[in-house]
Amino acid sequence: MTAIETLERRVGANWASIRAARAKTEEIVAQLGAALAGIHDSNCSVVVTGSLGRAEATGGSDADWVLLVDGPADPEHALLVRKIADHVSKVVSKDVGRTGTFGDIVASHELVHYIAGTRDSNENLTRRILLLLESRALTNADVRERIIRKILARYVIYDPPIRRGPVPLFLFNDIVRYWRTIASDYASKMWERSREGWGIRNIKLRFSRKLLYLGGLLTALSGELFATHELNRTESDEEYLHGLAELIRKQTDEAPLELVARVALECEDDSVATDIFGSYDRFLEVLSDPVGRKHLDEVKFDDALVDPTYGSLREASHPFRRGVERLCFDAHPTLPKLFRNYGVF
Repeated sequence: MTAIETLERRVGANWASIRAARAKTEEIVAQLGAALAGIHDSNCSVVVTGSLGRAEATGGSDADWVLLVDGPADPEHALLVRKIADHVSKVVSKDVGRTGTFGDIVASHELVHYIAGTRDSNENLTRRILLLLESRALTNADVRERIIRKILARYVIYDPPIRRGPVPLFLFNDIVRYWRTIASDYASKMWERSREGWGIRNIKLRFSRKLLYLGGLLTALSGELFATHELNRTESDEEYLHGLAELIRKQTDEAPLELVARVALECEDDSVATDIFGSYDRFLEVLSDPVGRKHLDEVKFDDALVDPTYGSLREASHPFRRGVERLCFDAHPTLPKLFRNYGVF
């Protein structure tokens, strides 16, 4: 039984839209896997992020995919991308976003070596953090795992603290940076696109983007939240840092909502889970409705305060935010101290 199912049973809820989205995700992933079965390259992996990576797919979801390459540059990769795009479009017809972040070749070199600094573009930061927090391999999963291990080695092992500690600050701060980048990007697109499609982007910022940020913070805090006896018993700092990096890597195989559920199960106050997951279930319910999703995509900014579809989700985002705040700052036995110690200064 998953943590979400355990939590759902404990609070006596019925999060039908969350269950339906997870089932839809498995259906689409299976179809994409079958469509890409003929794609073979030992240095490449087709990886999806977005709603498919978070196990939150609906009928209106797109397939945000990239071809991850962990090996020598090869002109054949460009031809491979075209073939992948053709296969994917036969399963998921909706095009990937217009930013160019998806549907392209992504080399491991930039993801591993261009962390922070002037060469770490918003696009590179986005690809790296999404790979860590909401990704799933459709082909050759070993390549995805190998690249994630290299990224975490850069964050955790090759940036050692002066003193042995369970929270890699480099990773923690980069996840915070990514959240600020998302928020700034939303404001930028509002200006650049004359508020076109603002409604669905605003609602996603309130729900799925905020969920991803929370999942990222929990992942970075794995050494405090999910540490094993084996990790705590390590004698040398080198052994500890390798163990910590691997513990964090294991969390990258979890969907963010599942990760949050694991932590919420440790709260005695069940209203935290009710607020977070009940509100999120409502968010997925609307996105799974083609009419509701289309309406969100087309709603005018000037109609925001009177539009019933947008208004209902805006209202639902308030208990979601309050539930997240109580989880982080009040109800959980460990998180308030962790966020006080690491989250501000």
